[in-house]
Amino acid sequence: MNLKNKTALITGSGIRLGKAIALALADRGVNLAIHYNSSKKQAEEVQNLAKQKGVKAELFQADLSDLTAIEPFFDQVHTDLGQVDILINNASVYTSGSGMNTNASTLNATFSLNLFAPILLTRKFALQLPEDKNGKVINISDAKTFVTKKDHFAYRLTKYALNQMTRMFALELAPRITVNAIAPGIMLPLAGFEHIDMDELAEQRIPLKMTGSPEIVVENVIHILRQDFMTGSIITVDGGESLL
Repeated sequence: MNLKNKTALITGSGIRLGKAIALALADRGVNLAIHYNSSKKQAEEVQNLAKQKGVKAELFQADLSDLTAIEPFFDQVHTDLGQVDILINNASVYTSGSGMNTNASTLNATFSLNLFAPILLTRKFALQLPEDKNGKVINISDAKTFVTKKDHFAYRLTKYALNQMTRMFALELAPRITVNAIAPGIMLPLAGFEHIDMDELAEQRIPLKMTGSPEIVVENVIHILRQDFMTGSIITVDGGESLL
């Protein structure tokens, strides 16, 4: 896909990885639908930076864990920016707890944002795309899906399912729409855990003895978007952590 003058919707694009993806696409001439839930100030900063790069950039607020909000949210994006060529399902919530102590409310919230919202957005994306046009969907998964552990029960389940959703939609939406996923490993410290020594963590847990970065994920996003013979793939970007 030639990226210049295409339009991308990136969920959760006001902060962290979503911000990095949005600005990298703006560098390549992609117009942006910048989605945020509560990070309005940060999203406005991304919008300003993107506009300085000469692309259209509009803000869209939505709580994607409220599944009734998804259709009007996507419709507003389409009304304001026209055809959406690229969908990047990035927004998610990282919930803790094992299978025995994760309550129903946490399960519902985690599944709604991490899995059900990407499904519904992918459907809306496919339906709005004209029959003579091609599109790209990228789901942001997690390298944790390749290792079975009992922690972060709801989160892990949703990312396992997101991988399978990627493959199933890749089959269903071919040949006009490709659907792929990226499964990052350790990239950034989580909010509230900024005190963690990332280099020490990498030394203990990652064969390549280094942590990743949003920029590494961005490189893989751009690679996928430029491929026309790639669909149903899940790219693991974790320095080999999932091999252990």
